[in-house]
Amino acid sequence: MKSVTAAVLFTVLSISCYSQDKDHPGTSTAGVKFSTVPVVSVLGEDTSYQNALSISPFISLRSKKGWGVSYSPSIVTSGQRSGLYMHSLSGGYEQYGGKTFDVAFNYTHHFFTNKTSVPYSSLNNEIYCSFAFTKTWLKPSLSASIGFGKDSTGLTSHDIGLAAGVSHDLSWDDVGIFSSVDVTPSLMLNAGTNGYFSFLQTSAYLSHNRHFAKIVKKHGRTNSTTASFDLANLEFNMETSLEIGAFSIRPVGSIVFPLRGGTDQNIFAYGELTFQYAF
Repeated sequence: MKSVTAAVLFTVLSISCYSQDKDHPGTSTAGVKFSTVPVVSVLGEDTSYQNALSISPFISLRSKKGWGVSYSPSIVTSGQRSGLYMHSLSGGYEQYGGKTFDVAFNYTHHFFTNKTSVPYSSLNNEIYCSFAFTKTWLKPSLSASIGFGKDSTGLTSHDIGLAAGVSHDLSWDDVGIFSSVDVTPSLMLNAGTNGYFSFLQTSAYLSHNRHFAKIVKKHGRTNSTTASFDLANLEFNMETSLEIGAFSIRPVGSIVFPLRGGTDQNIFAYGELTFQYAF
């Protein structure tokens, strides 16, 4: 419970370190995101994980005050069992583009179908908060996620993810066919319990790469209250937004450098590509 209490305190001061939506409050959006997700591959007595393409159409409805809801189904396109593996429904508050602060708070519930080769996760709820100070050249940021749910035996499970770092926004107007081009490099230090495979926003290094099994601690599907809180990795992100009027293309790339001991010492990378329309 001490780790949960620490996460709640950090949650008050947090910021998204992945693929932030820089639209102003009141901008509703629709689009599709392409990313990777691990899938189980079983050959004889050998079990391994491979990256598979994940396609997630989405719609987000947001008021001028920043409150909104969003829905996204996710489909894995390959593996021994492909198809719809998750529905995600979120609600909360977002305020980006502020003169002093960027702030976000939301709750997400994942409805897992458990009918594909995507690994099992018991964490189907997430409370996420974010905070950033935007007046300095290097923008300091903090983020926190608390994931919780019940495992296949009915026992309660939880995980905590925290991230802290800095970023810098670069922006150009009227670049070729694009009305604006924004590039945001960031350097993040990630920490957490990492007891389970999950889709927590501050732990994308778990849900987007086939090396997740080398990071997740071996607690099986039992209560994770004994999971230790450790530094996980140093992460370099590059987020780009290419806008053509109301349309935008948003590629995101990340390189992850493991910090803690064990078997997860290989540098790995993952990425996302989003096509979006604002209305």
